[in-house]
Amino acid sequence: MPQEKYSNYLSHGANQDGHSHDDDNHSNIDEKHHHHHGHDHMHGRDANSKVLAFCLVATFSFALIEGVGGYFTHSITLQSDAIHMLTDAAGLLIAFIANIISKRPATTNLTFGYGKAEALGALVNCIFTLILTLGLLFEVIQRFFIPTTVHGEGVFIIAGIGFLVNGIIAYALVKSSESLNTKAALIHTMGDLLASVVAIIAGVIIIYTGYSIVDPMLSLIVVFILITSNYKLIKKSTIVLMAGVPDYVNYEDVGRDLELVDGVVGVHDLHIWYLSANITSLSAHIIANNPLNWQDTLLACQTMLKTKHKISHVTLQYEFNHNPEMAYCDAK
Repeated sequence: MPQEKYSNYLSHGANQDGHSHDDDNHSNIDEKHHHHHGHDHMHGRDANSKVLAFCLVATFSFALIEGVGGYFTHSITLQSDAIHMLTDAAGLLIAFIANIISKRPATTNLTFGYGKAEALGALVNCIFTLILTLGLLFEVIQRFFIPTTVHGEGVFIIAGIGFLVNGIIAYALVKSSESLNTKAALIHTMGDLLASVVAIIAGVIIIYTGYSIVDPMLSLIVVFILITSNYKLIKKSTIVLMAGVPDYVNYEDVGRDLELVDGVVGVHDLHIWYLSANITSLSAHIIANNPLNWQDTLLACQTMLKTKHKISHVTLQYEFNHNPEMAYCDAK
């Protein structure tokens, strides 16, 4: 494996995330603003690391408590939620490691940096969770054929504590949900909250009716939550890793808005993709009508893309040719 090297060609100034440039003339919208933005971005990642570490410890600890409690109360609902929380803990561990890796600077081998490590971590987490969910579904189905007496009081108490713990974790994640990893963790935690509510309901029903069959029935809700939430995250992570257009960006709208900028005649070779899980990049060829006004046109394009479409990492190559047959770059 070739040795990784750093280079001055990898970024513009202290931070490459907030810069917009063209192939011949580099022009920032606001230099001070971008340096400040870079500081906030790194500070946000540091905050994410601390939040992820706290949530990891809390989730793993209660998963063990809930698993033991589910074993002694014979509750498949508690056991399924314990597995759910264990997978969340594993996901948080992956997210924590990926968050640290994503802070590493770009190298001559990885010129875009390690930002997509977060998406890769989220994808691994989701696949791992889905595998365990299938095993959990098999256990739930077995309970319908081999009924087991469930202690409703124990289920109710442990699920109530779980609801409080998950509520605290969810609150912490909501305050710091900028990255794909923290968003993934938040979605899982909201699933845990709902699973705790399901377990509480199961405990109450069993206490007053004695129908233990309610336990595996309601466990199917937890399984459904796991499958749907992981499907959405797998889709999002895959789009990031495949350099797809972010879900909050409309490709056609961006092209039309660029063509509406004063001084722009046409747009082609437009590409929009995830530079990392929460940074969007754009590159395009702009057919401009006046070489002398290109800097003003460039600035107008940059400002529009940043304010209207939240795209801050922009590369624009200008052309001054109105002939449609010559407007596109062919490598002939």
